[in-house]
Amino acid sequence: MIKIAVVEDEEECSKRMDEFLSRYGQEKGIEFSVRFFRDGVDFISDYDPQTDAVFMDIKMPHMNGMDCALKLRKLDVDVPLVFVTSTVQYAVKGYEVDAMGYMVKPISYFPFSLIMDKLVAKITQNPQDEIYIQGRDYTKRISARNLYYVEVIDHYLIYHTTEGEYREIGKLKDVEAKLLEFDFFRCSNSYLVNLRFVQEIDEEQVVIGKERIFISRRRKKDFLVALNEFLKKERR
Repeated sequence: MIKIAVVEDEEECSKRMDEFLSRYGQEKGIEFSVRFFRDGVDFISDYDPQTDAVFMDIKMPHMNGMDCALKLRKLDVDVPLVFVTSTVQYAVKGYEVDAMGYMVKPISYFPFSLIMDKLVAKITQNPQDEIYIQGRDYTKRISARNLYYVEVIDHYLIYHTTEGEYREIGKLKDVEAKLLEFDFFRCSNSYLVNLRFVQEIDEEQVVIGKERIFISRRRKKDFLVALNEFLKKERR
């Protein structure tokens, strides 16, 4: 199931988008869940971080598409965005919000299908290992393969990734349950590490990149077993 949001105030265009999505889904064997919004204010105030792609009109009442897209990027920096516009000159500003493309009204099926091919390819690339980080004023999607380790300080979870650090309020045991299948192991009460990034282990620490992370005595034996099993799997 791919979740699509269509932000469009013109009913005719919304109907055409609905028809095109239905047709594309039948041709490709893909099921879509589509939500329609008449303006950007409603879309932003009710934004679902599980949204897989957004089609956004540029000329809308209350909040234009570009302003809406800027607000969207503060909530979700990664969701694919496509502008739908009657004037090409506005579409060229799409680079400011990392838009994936644009369609000119009245839209026709062929360019729509080409855009959808790109969207579906991006959405379905390794979707099974994506996790969502819900920050104070943003949502970040990351691949588990790009996550070095997670630590907990007070009530905050800190995700150390190849792209930088991200924080959210939560419990390490909940993240552990999500990441267990992606070769993560909890080496202490405060750290959950990605086994693929482990470079060295000594008496009390695990080395990941330039970081040295404490490993508890009671977890060390199980950690070594998990690491050995991971390395065996990687050699196959």
